[in-house]
Amino acid sequence: MKTIILGLGSNIGDRLSHLRNAYRAINAIPDLIIKQTSPVYVSDALLPIDAPTNWNMPYLNCAMRCETTQQPHELLSQLKNIEWGIGRKPEKRHWGPRIIDIDMLAWEEEVISDAKLTVPHPDLLERPFALWPLADVAPHWHFPLSGALQGKTAAELVEKWGSRFTGEAPFHTKQLFQRIDTPQLVGIINVTPDSFSDGGTFFSADSAYQQARRLVDAGADIIDIGAESTAPNAKPLTPDTEWQRLQSVLDAIHSAREHFIIQPKVSIDTYHAEVAEKALKFGVDWINDVTGLQDPAMRKVLAEANVDCVMMHHLSIPASRDHVIPPHQDAIKVVYAWAEKQLALLEQDGIARNRVILDPGIGFGKVPEHSLALIKHINVFSDLGARLLVGHSRKSFLSLFTNHPAYERDIETLAVSLFLSKQHVDYLRIHQVELCARAMKVAAAL
Repeated sequence: MKTIILGLGSNIGDRLSHLRNAYRAINAIPDLIIKQTSPVYVSDALLPIDAPTNWNMPYLNCAMRCETTQQPHELLSQLKNIEWGIGRKPEKRHWGPRIIDIDMLAWEEEVISDAKLTVPHPDLLERPFALWPLADVAPHWHFPLSGALQGKTAAELVEKWGSRFTGEAPFHTKQLFQRIDTPQLVGIINVTPDSFSDGGTFFSADSAYQQARRLVDAGADIIDIGAESTAPNAKPLTPDTEWQRLQSVLDAIHSAREHFIIQPKVSIDTYHAEVAEKALKFGVDWINDVTGLQDPAMRKVLAEANVDCVMMHHLSIPASRDHVIPPHQDAIKVVYAWAEKQLALLEQDGIARNRVILDPGIGFGKVPEHSLALIKHINVFSDLGARLLVGHSRKSFLSLFTNHPAYERDIETLAVSLFLSKQHVDYLRIHQVELCARAMKVAAAL
């Protein structure tokens, strides 16, 4: 087996999605194993003189340390096929914008130079957006090109740039909290006065927008905005009242999405079809329905849209401690059977399974032991063919482990998040995004 380092880059469209698609495709290459993935870095585009202004779009980059039995040119051909499959087209322009760029940064400590392949790149030492990720996954790799720095380790070579986090390195390169090899983080914004852990904190449009910025900077890919509390004893809202709370927040976020370091996907947490229809006109990416898409009117709205939808298992909204799955029943079987039936109904109504995200509804209609069992056996639900989201943050089942109030349960939430990050889970819906992102970054390195 040969140890190689691959570099990934993208500066067009949904850059994180392009990197993730490349990661999954590379992971499927026969005779290749991904051993470690670096954090994601953002940097200015490397531009030629007189480049068009529309080429000046920041790149996202990361690297992967892999082991393979393939030969360099054999693997190169497969990597090019992955690029074309993701959407990159054959081109002659140099340093132009790229949907995806997959480079061989290192092949063991060999030097390869021919008409098709140059490894390592002769300018690698001047490109922190490539060398920093390489050093993250292979700090003891030795630079093989002849010269004063030959034999230096990657960790030694990057010392000249100082901190990875300040943006003071060439091309303003800096490390982000987002990753491509762990569940995507869904940051919660409750535009409510009565949510169970943060009611009233982000009730105004400006405070909600500022919190959205903080969540993305902290590592969130998706922002989930809800205007109606689902906590026990919460009062249901009319669609008009719910929309009044949401409209100004959506307008503020939509108007300023270009100011985010990474443009987040926006999810609206609603079970009212009228509200979902209005939100879709703002270009939201998800509708998160805590009633499990049971309303035919909601299914009709979503069938005519091109967005993802979250369906959550529940027994009552708002949650009720008196309306739960009987303690003696197997909650895993109950939720699985419900999801199987509901997914078939959605497909019948024109909503494809690949658009659906299943939320098992931690804390909704379950005793704490049920919620814990669902988390421990979450991989069972991957057989349904839908993506998985777990919303465990600060939930009442954590009372099995602490008597702290909801807003003080972030340590317990983090422990569950780290477990789930190693399972077949696509999204974690949490309040304390930065805490989770920082911990997952270290766990991934270990």
